[in-house]
Amino acid sequence: MPTLKQCRQIHWQPLLNLLEDQPFVESISRTDFRIKLKNNKPDIVLRGADDHGDSLRGLKLYWCGIDEFQDLSMIAWEEVLTPALADTNASSALLIGTPKGKAHPLYKFHLKAIDDNDWLYYHFISSDNPFIPRPFLRKAKETLPARVYRQEFEASFEDFEGQILSEFGDHHIVDNLPTTFVSTYLGIDWGDLNPAVCVVGLTQDKKYFIIDEWTNPNPSTPVVFDQLLEKAAYFCDRYNIYRCFADPSRPASILEFQRYGKNKKIPGLARTVAGFNRVKEGNQTVNNLFFQNRLFINSKLGSFADELRSYHRKTKDGEIIDEVAPGQEDHRTDSTRYVLATIEQRNNLLK
Repeated sequence: MPTLKQCRQIHWQPLLNLLEDQPFVESISRTDFRIKLKNNKPDIVLRGADDHGDSLRGLKLYWCGIDEFQDLSMIAWEEVLTPALADTNASSALLIGTPKGKAHPLYKFHLKAIDDNDWLYYHFISSDNPFIPRPFLRKAKETLPARVYRQEFEASFEDFEGQILSEFGDHHIVDNLPTTFVSTYLGIDWGDLNPAVCVVGLTQDKKYFIIDEWTNPNPSTPVVFDQLLEKAAYFCDRYNIYRCFADPSRPASILEFQRYGKNKKIPGLARTVAGFNRVKEGNQTVNNLFFQNRLFINSKLGSFADELRSYHRKTKDGEIIDEVAPGQEDHRTDSTRYVLATIEQRNNLLK
């Protein structure tokens, strides 16, 4: 898989369940993730293609199964794995992947595979799997934007739009906010020049409202940590914040927020935790909430609404790829994502 951690988490235990104590297994190494078979059969080895596949060099491959091929380094495939397979007579490979847009290397790779007689190409969609409940698929089609559903459930190679939050529209900007919320949360994005905080309210009917926000009004002047801390404490008091979700890249800052909240008896600040920070997945969660009409923003936050509208993907060689473009103003957007993605991910795990 793209990383050893992924490979270990997904495939190691099922292999142990299948092969442990079998009479044809000679030994199992839980440190090297290697299963040695008797009678000079090839070993079964779990590896990750970390560092462009450097850890894979030197292997003599009889068969290579690659999961999540779309996230594998093409250098690892072309310069390490392909030569290792070519060096073994009658070797073969099984590559399993999910489309990630037409600008992704997998798109051109699959076109070549279709035209190459040495390859067999199969295209399966989620409904082909008899173990996936049909109601789940119907629900996904109702709650996901059409492009996302086609990509994730029908394995379709889709063109990405430049706008990341493509489902955000004028009807999501509201003048009148609810008078009561089940809970209010604070999102925190660190930074010396452009830190940001965002207040999000959750209603009884599972809708989110972006109530308030703050970012550095003068980006040419750095914001000291204590200033950001005081601003967060102010919002916690004003909006009765239940919990803060922060950028997880600075654990020491999270601990400082927790200590400050405990010392000053500000419960919401004392409950500061690291937010969910898989960017692509988090952005998709936010966009899905707009699609489902479950996310709205206070009309008084006009500049923030403009930031959400302009939040866009990177362009490479004239094509849009599924990566956030660097250098854009997106700190308030990030702080909001920490709140929404973390709560929604937790809710999904509880279902």
